[in-house]
Amino acid sequence: EREPEPCPPTEPPKTQPGAPPGPTRWGICSAGAISHDFVVALKTLPPSEHTVVAVAARDLGRAQDFARRFGIPRAYGSYEELAEDPDLDVVYVGVVNPAHLPTGLLFLRRGRAVLMEKPMGLRACEVTQLVRTARERGVFLMEGFWTRFFPAWRRLRALVTEGALGSPLVLRGALGFALGGVPRLREPGLGGGVLLDLGGYGLQMALALLGSSPPPSLRAHGVLHETGMDWDKLGGTGREKCGIFGKKNGTGRRLGVTEVDWEGIG
Repeated sequence: EREPEPCPPTEPPKTQPGAPPGPTRWGICSAGAISHDFVVALKTLPPSEHTVVAVAARDLGRAQDFARRFGIPRAYGSYEELAEDPDLDVVYVGVVNPAHLPTGLLFLRRGRAVLMEKPMGLRACEVTQLVRTARERGVFLMEGFWTRFFPAWRRLRALVTEGALGSPLVLRGALGFALGGVPRLREPGLGGGVLLDLGGYGLQMALALLGSSPPPSLRAHGVLHETGMDWDKLGGTGREKCGIFGKKNGTGRRLGVTEVDWEGIG
């Protein structure tokens, strides 16, 4: 693949033209398990602040079942219909990983704000395309790392910013779930693998706390499943290893994924 074009400088978000006062009106793209969890969480907030007005799935029956379960007024059997709904402020996209790029572009090109389930894309060039389209259309786009909004995370960021922890040089953590029974993680065609599913949590934390800009190069290491997906500790037999390492201005920054552990040095 070609090296992705650099993103333009960050611009402040623009208010959606003609957005009426009142609750933020959500559309839900996909009626799968992750969309279910998102709506459950959204329902804990006051309806005066957030409301779900429509849901879409590739199968109309599934969308209708989802709508009945959560009391959603409208259900669509295609994502295109959801994109044309005039009463949406923002769309939550919870489709499978390989569909993030085309589905995100569908909504962004129609001027819809998008909250994209992580990972935003399978490759840097996909993320670049989504970000460029959002900026061209002047609409909101964000990757759904909910940990960024935890009070503990905000406090940690504040401590680092204030210099209360000195200059952080090493970050170590562990994140593990019993995902051996999740078939999509073994399938290249579904954007599987541990890194895209869980490793992003560690990477985004390391990049946020260990410097203001990412390293110019990265390498990954781990155990591969026979399908080619990174598979550490998911019950597969490993065949080879590789690594996530970066160097920045000779000072050294290392992002490592070892079994369910990860570390960053910067």
